[in-house]
Amino acid sequence: MKRTIYLLSSIAALAALISFSGCGKDPLKDMTPEESRIYITNHDTQANFKSYATFSIVDSVAVLSNRSDTSKKALTDYDKQLIASVTAAMQARGYTLVNKSAKPDLGVALTRIDNTFTNVSWNPGWWGGIWDTGYWGYPGGGWYWPSYYVVYQVSERQTAIDLFDLKNPGPNNKITAIWNALWRGTGVWTTSNVNNMVQASFDQSPYLTNK
Repeated sequence: MKRTIYLLSSIAALAALISFSGCGKDPLKDMTPEESRIYITNHDTQANFKSYATFSIVDSVAVLSNRSDTSKKALTDYDKQLIASVTAAMQARGYTLVNKSAKPDLGVALTRIDNTFTNVSWNPGWWGGIWDTGYWGYPGGGWYWPSYYVVYQVSERQTAIDLFDLKNPGPNNKITAIWNALWRGTGVWTTSNVNNMVQASFDQSPYLTNK
């Protein structure tokens, strides 16, 4: 009798579990746009972020797409908000904004990525074709991404923020990236989300400060 009761109880529990699962929500389908967004940050662990005092930021945003053979720069309302928000975040961390002609310690570059295929590695090597190192006062140089950079899979619209060390150029004027943020998910190109996304990236990077 005890065995029969135990078996029936187990069957009832299993039936209840199946019923509950059938009526439950799919956690992926029920995520809000904000919950779907991912903020990825990387940095050079050898960099002393307190050793930098000034920064300059690009005056437009680079736009990349696998549907076009050419890259372009844009200054939409979204781009203006992105520039303003990143500038404010850098200033809040103790860095002083200066013109690029004033030889800033840091250079901030911004990119929107719009690819529609999957299983393709995101390679930041496109920098050389958009923001030449001469833009920052190092003509003839190149871009260098240390080993801490991660290769991402691209299948959606994304936004990237790259922070370069202009104070300590490498051999042949190569400029090293010391921090990067990448946004993925729903609404990353929505102007009203920019401030929160910038804040999230900087919140993940407490080391990025001059204070």
